[in-house]
Amino acid sequence: MDLDDILALAETRPSPLEFARARRVARAAQGQYDLALAEGYEIMVDADLVDPLTWDVDEATRVARAAQLAKSGTVTWVAGGRDGLGRLSWSDEMAMIFGHAPGTLRLTPETLFGLVHPVDAGRVRAAVRTAWTRCRPGEVDFRVVQPGGSIRHVHCHLEITTCEGEPSGIVVTGEDVTALELARQERRRLAIRSRMLGADLAVLDALTGLPNRGYVIDEVDRARRTTGGVLVVVATEPATRLPDALTDTDRDRLTAAVAQLLRTVVGPGVTAGLVGSGLWGVLLAPADDRAEAAESLAARIVETFRNHLFGVRQNTLRLTTSAGVVRFGSGVPATGFDLLVDGEHAARDARRDTAAVVVLDEPVADAERTARCRSRVRHAVSANRFALYAQPIVDLSLHQVTRHEILLRVRSDTGEPVAPVAFLDMAERVGEILMVDKWVVDHALAFIGRGAQTSHYQVNISGKSLADPGLLTFVTEAIDRHGVKPERLTFEITETALIENRNEALAFARGIRAAGCHLALDDFGTGYGALAHLKYLPVDLVKIDGTFIVDLCRSPADQAVVSKLVELCQTLGIRVAAEYVQDDATVERLKSYGVDFAQGYWTGRPEPITVSRDEVQSVELELRFPPRHTALG
Repeated sequence: MDLDDILALAETRPSPLEFARARRVARAAQGQYDLALAEGYEIMVDADLVDPLTWDVDEATRVARAAQLAKSGTVTWVAGGRDGLGRLSWSDEMAMIFGHAPGTLRLTPETLFGLVHPVDAGRVRAAVRTAWTRCRPGEVDFRVVQPGGSIRHVHCHLEITTCEGEPSGIVVTGEDVTALELARQERRRLAIRSRMLGADLAVLDALTGLPNRGYVIDEVDRARRTTGGVLVVVATEPATRLPDALTDTDRDRLTAAVAQLLRTVVGPGVTAGLVGSGLWGVLLAPADDRAEAAESLAARIVETFRNHLFGVRQNTLRLTTSAGVVRFGSGVPATGFDLLVDGEHAARDARRDTAAVVVLDEPVADAERTARCRSRVRHAVSANRFALYAQPIVDLSLHQVTRHEILLRVRSDTGEPVAPVAFLDMAERVGEILMVDKWVVDHALAFIGRGAQTSHYQVNISGKSLADPGLLTFVTEAIDRHGVKPERLTFEITETALIENRNEALAFARGIRAAGCHLALDDFGTGYGALAHLKYLPVDLVKIDGTFIVDLCRSPADQAVVSKLVELCQTLGIRVAAEYVQDDATVERLKSYGVDFAQGYWTGRPEPITVSRDEVQSVELELRFPPRHTALG
C-alpha cells in the first residue's frame, strides 16, 4: 500500500460503527484531558481536541494551523473570485522566508513566481501543475531570491483542497532548508573528494615501491628543520659492464632486487628510497637508536650488497658498493638537496679510496660543494659522457609511429648508460645546465641533419637555460650549421616552473617562431605556472605529465584532470601528447578525450641510436629521462 492508496482509503466515508468507536476514543481522550487539568498538570501541547472524523472543517485553515505550529510558512490559493483569478495569500512566516516583511508586498501569481530563482521557476510550475491535475499531494525544492540578492533554499509540500471531489485550491507549506541544503552539498562534496583523492603516486618509484628522490629530500629537509639526523647514501654499480644483450626489463629486475635487499637490511620504519641511478638514501632521526650506529648500518649495507649475488639473465652479478654518511644538526643552513649531494660525494670518495664508508660529521661548506658539483658537470660535458636513446611516439589519429623522443643518459664510471635524473638536478641547482643543454642541442641537431628529415623533430631545453640571452643565437646557428629544416623542428621547454626570466623566455619563444620552428611545453599539469605560460608563450604542443597517465583507467581524479586539460588545450588550439602510456585501455581512453600523441612502454622502450638515420621518421629530443620505472638504466 502506497501513499495514494492510504489517501484514497482516508476519503472513504466511515460506517456508523466506526463513528461510534471514534466517539468513544474522543470521550476517553477528553476525560483524560479534563482529569489532567483538575489535578493541576500544565498542558504543553498547543492543540484543540476535536473529533478526528470531522473532516468538514476548513482544510486550508487546518493546514495553515499545522504549519504555524511547525514554524513553517504557507501560501494559500483558493479558486474562484469575481475576476476568476482566485484569492492568493501567504502567512507572515512565508513572507519572511521570501525576504519580505509581513504586509509589505501585494501578492499575485506573477509576483510570487518572480521571487523564485529563474533556473527553478519552470520546475516549480510543473510541480504545481502535476499536483493540481492529479489532485494528489506533491513536494518541490527550489531557491528564492530575496530583495537584497541573497539566495535561500526552500522545501515545500503541495496539498490540493477539494470541493465535492473537484480541486478548489492549493495550500503550500514551506520551510527554509538552506542550512540543511548546504550541509547536504558539503557531504556530497566530501564524498566526491574522498572518491577522487588517491595515493600520491609521484612520491614512490613505480618499480621498487620505495620513496623517490624528491620525497627523500623533503624528509631530510624536515629533519634538519626539527631534530637533525643522519643521512646515509649508498652508491651501487655493477662490478663489470652489463652485457649489451640485456633489455630494460632485465635492468628493472636488477633494480627491484637491490631495493628488496635494502629493505631487508634497514628494516621497517626507516625512510629509505631511490635517489638516483644506483643511488639509495637512508634517513635516520636522532630518536632512532640506529642513528648513533649509522656508520655500522652503512657498513652492514655495503658488506651485504658486496657479498650478494644478483641473478641477471641466468648469470650472476656482483655490485661495487660504497656509502657516505652525513651527520647534521637541527637548523643547519644546508638544504636537503645539499646534504644528499654531500652523501653522494662521500660515497664516491669511499669508492675512490677503496673504503666501505666515509663519514662526514657535518655538512660540507657551500663553496666546496658547489665547486665540486660544477667540476663534475663540466668534466662530463668535456668528456662526452652522454648517450642518446630514442623512444617512438604514436600519432593516435593515424595509429602509427610518426615521432621519436631522444632521451639523454649519462655514462657511469664503467661506461654503463644510466638515467640522468640526479645529474641534471645537480646541474640545474649549481647553474651548469646550460652547457648540458648546448651539448644535447648540438649533438641532436647533428644527428637530425644527417637524416632524411621527412617528419617533425622536437628538441627540449631546460626552463632555466632560457634565462641566457645567447641561447637563441646558439640554437639558430646550430640549425644552420647542421642543415636542419626549421619548419621540421619544435623546441620543447622542460620544467616550466623553473623559468627564471619571463622576458627572456618570451624572447626565445618568439625568436624560435620567427625562425620557422614550433614551441612545446613538457610536464604539463605539474608546474606551478603552467596555465599562465599558455597565455603568453606561443605554444603549439603540450605533453601531459605521466603522473596523470599511469593510473588513468583506475583513477577518477586523473580522468577528470586529463579530460579537462585536453579540452582546455583544444580550445586554445594546442595539440596534446600523453607520457607513460603502458596499455591499450589507456590508449582508448586517451583517444576518447582527443589526445593527439601517445608515448610510453606501449609505443616502445627507448633504444640506443644505432640505426640508420634514414630509418628514423621523426625525433623528439628531451633533456630529461621521463620514465620513472627504471633506475639503473
